[in-house]
Amino acid sequence: MTSTTVQRCGGHITLLFSIDKSNALMRSQGSRGAGFSIDHGVEVDASLHRMEQDDSWKMSGITPGRPDPVLEPKPSMISVTNMHGEHLENTDLYLDFVEACREATLLRPDEWLEVNVQLECPTSQGFGMSAAGLIGLGKAVHALTERGRLVQYLKIAHRIERAHGAGLGDVLGAAVGGVELRLAPGAPGWPGEAVGFACDAEVLLIWNPHEERHTATYIDDPNWQRSITAAGNACVDALASTPWEAGQWPDLLTQSRVFATQSGMLEEEERARLYKSILEAIQSIEAQATLAVRLCMLGSSVAVLPRRLDTPADTATLQAVASKAEELGFATMTTSISGLNPQL
Repeated sequence: MTSTTVQRCGGHITLLFSIDKSNALMRSQGSRGAGFSIDHGVEVDASLHRMEQDDSWKMSGITPGRPDPVLEPKPSMISVTNMHGEHLENTDLYLDFVEACREATLLRPDEWLEVNVQLECPTSQGFGMSAAGLIGLGKAVHALTERGRLVQYLKIAHRIERAHGAGLGDVLGAAVGGVELRLAPGAPGWPGEAVGFACDAEVLLIWNPHEERHTATYIDDPNWQRSITAAGNACVDALASTPWEAGQWPDLLTQSRVFATQSGMLEEEERARLYKSILEAIQSIEAQATLAVRLCMLGSSVAVLPRRLDTPADTATLQAVASKAEELGFATMTTSISGLNPQL
């Protein structure tokens, strides 16, 4: 017997963060920070197969003294395609998630999955693709089995992402949606704590397709840990001093600029070159009064954002910036900040 579903999860962009890996339990590791979720992300097409049991040896409804055969789980099949239509060889992230669902009895021994994961944004550019993929897969398993609560799958996603060093707070941020402030590190539900507000704004993502940054490069380095955490905690404390609502957007832009400088992120040559190039592109069309450029953590990427949510950037202006960025050899994507999620 087979059932199918298609589930989506948008990406997540962190603008500032701290690093907390002090707890041995991965559910308690993560980051405080702030960022926003986007509409573009990951689409998961999943099928749940159930193995047919052989009951031929049972006689006229009478079961002789023979135990039921022990079912060996059939390996799940995972296919991951990037935004260029290329298949990625390494699917361990998703296979580990499936195995964790088995261990939590959310999948039964007679069940196996066939999954196609389609990424809509580049990987290793700070757009939260691993978190979106895991959440999308979790939503698919939940829809197919109707077992447990969605927050259980979110907790597994957070733990698997931490095990792979692929992220700190993306699962928590994406679980909240909108523009979020992560007040306590950890998995969604508990011990992670985050609040969010909704807004309707287009944003422009720009990245260097020849430069990638893996999260582990920074969060596993003691020097980066110290500078990032000191800057991130100070910025979160400043943002948490007043209620988190749409009026805080200008403060988020201010603190994300402070974080980029004090953490040392803007000192890296390629990241600084991209940031300066896009800033100059915005100035060349005299849009600096309405548009801001902020680093996406932790890619070689930036987001072009409206300075005020009540006066969002128009599509034509964002396209003009995108055209200038592409002339410089950068890749671009226009997307929108996604809505709040009701799960938590």
